[in-house]
Amino acid sequence: MSHNLKENERELIKLVNYFRKHAEKLVSENKVDAEFQQLIDTCEKFAQQLNLHAQRREEVLQQREQLKNLVKDNALCPKCHKNTHLKFVGIDKHPQGWKCNKYKCRKCNIEFVWSRPNNPWDMIPYVEGFVKELQQKIENEATSEDEKQLALETVNQMQGNLDKLKPVIEASDLDFNELNERDEEMAKMIHEFKNHLLIIKIKMDTWESRKN
Repeated sequence: MSHNLKENERELIKLVNYFRKHAEKLVSENKVDAEFQQLIDTCEKFAQQLNLHAQRREEVLQQREQLKNLVKDNALCPKCHKNTHLKFVGIDKHPQGWKCNKYKCRKCNIEFVWSRPNNPWDMIPYVEGFVKELQQKIENEATSEDEKQLALETVNQMQGNLDKLKPVIEASDLDFNELNERDEEMAKMIHEFKNHLLIIKIKMDTWESRKN
């Protein structure tokens, strides 16, 4: 059984296993007809389907966690300009909308919000905005040739990083959205199958009472 099963999925797996074993016992004792053999097959297939879905969920969510860890903000205390005494204390929202890490410097006894995004999703618009500023600087006649050259090299490097990061983020978002849609579908199927098993339970009880 997958460790990433939701509570309703875990409950149904237990219920499915119970009915499968109970149906196998009744079939072996010739107490029920062939439809219960079909129930056994259906239970096994549904349990497999649930476990495969849970494994896929685990893969997608692990990938999302790995993506979150791509961004290292390398925060520095604005007072002592060191990171040796920083303690992460939470997450704040930048006025421009991205999420940032909040720290406390135990040496200077101050709290501050690091202005850079703490995740790759917000990092994309952040870098795009920075690239736009550099491009404006390059186009500015007052900018020296040396400054233009440095800005152009920075833009090329950042654009290259964006070109690599954006497809990965888009693919992850697509997988995540598909997972959420599949979760909703599975929740409906679980509800319907659970009701079906409860009806079957009544039939089982009826068959047992007749044969006893």
